[in-house]
Amino acid sequence: MVTTAVHKSQQQQQSPVLIVGNYCHDVLIQNNAVKAVSLGGAASFISNVFNGMSISCNLVSKVGEDFKYPASCTPIVIPTSKTTVFHAYFDLGLHGKGHQDRILKRVCACDPIRPSDLPDTRSNYGMAVGVGGEILPETLERMIEICDVVFVDIQALIRVFDSVDGTVKLVKLVETGFYPLLPRIGVLKASSEEAVFMDVEEVRRWCCVVVTNGKHGCKVYWKDGELGISPFLANQEDPTGAGDSFFGGFVAGLVQGLAVPDAALLGNLFGSLSVEQIGLPKFDARLFAGVLSKLSYCFVAKEYHKEFVLMIQLLVDAFAGCENIF
Repeated sequence: MVTTAVHKSQQQQQSPVLIVGNYCHDVLIQNNAVKAVSLGGAASFISNVFNGMSISCNLVSKVGEDFKYPASCTPIVIPTSKTTVFHAYFDLGLHGKGHQDRILKRVCACDPIRPSDLPDTRSNYGMAVGVGGEILPETLERMIEICDVVFVDIQALIRVFDSVDGTVKLVKLVETGFYPLLPRIGVLKASSEEAVFMDVEEVRRWCCVVVTNGKHGCKVYWKDGELGISPFLANQEDPTGAGDSFFGGFVAGLVQGLAVPDAALLGNLFGSLSVEQIGLPKFDARLFAGVLSKLSYCFVAKEYHKEFVLMIQLLVDAFAGCENIF
């Protein structure tokens, strides 16, 4: 389960994972009409996966007093600030080869997360998953100091925001203040669209790089090799949070003892389930139970990766079309 975020002056127990990133209010707009309003932010999607997988973690997130959603982790409320708000437009993208799923605009931003907001206790894994520019270079550096391994979503590093309307733009990773920290992180995750803003061949020399590519699955790069991971079929309704759900599943797999290829496969599973729903997804509790049981079985299987792939695919097929109850 996700533990409650507390101020630094309060006692915090060590947990396997530390998640750092602000909650958001997401507004989905199509054809000039609001299609949905929901809890957003990478932290919400990742903690959603962790809750279902019964993985304990601490989460540091800031919101304003206008925050209006129940959350598995109570955020730090900043009385002088408003909650970060994103508007996602699904009818302003390009078409054909230049197709773009959505255009994002940050219309309000909460306070950044500073090193002093982080706990003093160590964590096995850290996840830097800001979406609205809330993670500072010095905050990431502090995470590196208090976590055994840090996983970073590149969107926390390369997003900038138009000064007039808040449209999200991307800058080259090498031009950011985060670039010198890359040799000290464990994994950098990026979508295929974001990956063009870094030199993958250069970055893979310093850390593992995971690039997600929607319906085509993902690819894992490391210094001496690379590996493509098969996708799961999905009927896309809303791409918002798919990469976050993937990242949550990926790290959840590693926490449970999976090898990187199998953890990435688990990430693909949660990413595919996420796009089939609008907003924060609701996962079938029976699916979570099935995944956990297959994880336990595969620890003693001789054909480890082969067994895991087969079992997860059979499990997904069995639940295809079932009503979500989680």
